[in-house]
Amino acid sequence: MRYHDRADLREEIERLRQRRRSVRPQVLHRVLTRAGFTRRFGKGDHWVYRHPDVPRLRLVVDPRNPLLPVYVTKAIRAIEEVVG
Repeated sequence: MRYHDRADLREEIERLRQRRRSVRPQVLHRVLTRAGFTRRFGKGDHWVYRHPDVPRLRLVVDPRNPLLPVYVTKAIRAIEEVVG
């Protein structure tokens, strides 16, 4: 399922920015998958996200609860790169 309206995606990104220190892994996963990213499991507990339109882009997330702010920041940048 992808975002039909970019305004919805921008609202989600803004919520992530505001709650950068208290984002749960499931919330970030939901936003990334709606933006078109796919997840696979990496080494250990890590999740690796890729987007089919930007093959060079790879996002690695350690799904501890709450997420470290650096993972949220990287996810926001990746989504913005894909959306444009």
